[in-house]
Amino acid sequence: MRLQRTLFVTGTDTGVGKTVVCAALAAALRHAGVRVRALKPVASGCAPGTSGDDAALLSLADGHPAEAAVALQAPLSPHLAAHAEGVSLTLPALLEWIRLREAEVTLVEGVGGWAVPLGAGCRISDLALAFGAPVLVVARNRLGVLNHALLTVEAVLRSGLPLAGIVLTPPELDDIATSHNLAALRELFPGVAVRAMRRVTACDHAELAEAGRALLLEDLATHTD
Repeated sequence: MRLQRTLFVTGTDTGVGKTVVCAALAAALRHAGVRVRALKPVASGCAPGTSGDDAALLSLADGHPAEAAVALQAPLSPHLAAHAEGVSLTLPALLEWIRLREAEVTLVEGVGGWAVPLGAGCRISDLALAFGAPVLVVARNRLGVLNHALLTVEAVLRSGLPLAGIVLTPPELDDIATSHNLAALRELFPGVAVRAMRRVTACDHAELAEAGRALLLEDLATHTD
């Protein structure tokens, strides 16, 4: 996977491991001496007065304060949580928040999947388009992932944004499907970097950095400009 100066991290669904993948990449880059920011502009399901668990993990990885442009308390889709709290989510405001925090490498994590609504006529995919970065698709290794990955990648490519790669996160349960999914994805997406994320248990900086290095492979050695 060739990492550029910007990357948008999306998922095939919610709870597939986007934040751990994003944090692992950020920790590996930071460990290699790269100035990196890992950002979560919108989060829902946040405890009052916090930016949420995802922002906290990204903070551990990149060494910057945990923050979100909009932290919503209800564990709902952002457009529903924002409506319940009387908050307006607008692309210009979210994009400006990101731009003010850009570093040598900037990773931006979406919410849920590619088509999750942010507001009337606005989706996570629109934020990715406004940011204009290559897209990394994160998918959980489970039965059904091939369909989910195909649909998500097709939608990303239809948007005109480049595909940075696919990361398959560890299964919750090992079975016959999970043993074949990595090879099947590589067959379905020839020429695309399809990586398997190792299981992260402690979520400390050292373990995240090790997992991130395994994803980036040769990229850390060549990212010098």
